Amino acid sequence: MTYQTPILPPSTADALLMDVARRIQLSPTKHDEAEQHYQALCAHVDRPDSPLHGKVIACYPGGSFATGTAIASRVSKDQHDVDVVIELDISPYSEPSGVLATLFVAINGDEGSRYHGRVTLNSRCVTVTYEDGTRVDLMPIARLAHTPLKAGHLFHWRRESVETYHKPVNPWGFADHFNREVAFDPVFATMFDARRQIADGVVAKAETDPLPGRVPLSEKSSRVVALQLLKRNRDVRYRSREGRKPPSVVLAAMALDIGPARSGLVDEVINIASHISGQLQDHIRRFGTLVVRNPSFPEDIFTDRWPGDVAAQNVYMRDLDHLQRQLGRLRSDNTNLTEMRTILDDLFGETAAGFAVERFLDASRREAERGTMRFGTTGRILTGAPAILGAATSTTARASTNMGGGCIPD
Repeated sequence: MTYQTPILPPSTADALLMDVARRIQLSPTKHDEAEQHYQALCAHVDRPDSPLHGKVIACYPGGSFATGTAIASRVSKDQHDVDVVIELDISPYSEPSGVLATLFVAINGDEGSRYHGRVTLNSRCVTVTYEDGTRVDLMPIARLAHTPLKAGHLFHWRRESVETYHKPVNPWGFADHFNREVAFDPVFATMFDARRQIADGVVAKAETDPLPGRVPLSEKSSRVVALQLLKRNRDVRYRSREGRKPPSVVLAAMALDIGPARSGLVDEVINIASHISGQLQDHIRRFGTLVVRNPSFPEDIFTDRWPGDVAAQNVYMRDLDHLQRQLGRLRSDNTNLTEMRTILDDLFGETAAGFAVERFLDASRREAERGTMRFGTTGRILTGAPAILGAATSTTARASTNMGGGCIPD
């Protein structure tokens, strides 16, 4: 992936979105807790008195944590959900209900044990809910022979409808493919670091000295950060809706099909939203439903449970069109700060919006004190780092790693 020549310094709208993105990251403490949770759970499943002792082949984060696109699911409380894949040494054609029930028993344990009473059996995974509201979903899979590395069957069983089947999947393969395809953007990194220092007035230790295994937000590509913002917007829009929301893996896979990433964050969010909306609109016109496959293992269909019908596609297409219109307003020279706050509230929720506006005001005060504040032709305050000369380049991505990350300090 290559990056188009940037326009620097970042606009006010880009600066605000950078700060929204910082707020929706998990803190270093929460990242560490997430890693500790999944490692402890996997060890618990393989303990000597477990019905699955000796059957655990591998255990690794899946979903957004594996691609570096994880966000706080409940921003005000810095809570998060973690998807974990647990590979079992069993037949890939084992009875789904039995596999899921055995994993439930292995985790739940005896009364008084560590996880007893915190475990829920779902149609494809077993969920552990911690006291702070954090949830860890463990999805069992069994490897298939003569397929790409780590491809296997997941086990689907729904008690209410007695629906049962095996589904080919390769979450590890997709994460590896995604991380190789998304390039590190040095221009975006420079813009982000400059913005953070202006907004915070200090170099945050969590960014300059990250804990091992976690990539700082400034070292993520603009495409990854734009996906995080898109996910946050989706979560806000679906708060009060029934039914399934568009899966994060579908958004991530579709984002890989777009052309060059933009260093400007507003442009990149619109870039992804426009592409996905266009694909949905094409299927709606044909009265069909979207099909997105795992590029590393095409038998793995990401859209097997969403959208399901044209109506669900239409709902999300309207959300994406609304997102694009609002971002257009956000970067308009005629939009004042009060209106910007309202737009950010609408798109990303009050907590993230409030943080972004506060950082904008802090940065404006610091620039005024230094005499570096700039004004547009209409008198609007401009914020951001000085322009960087030279064409944009693309380098090999730093791996998102299993835990993704970077954030504001605790």
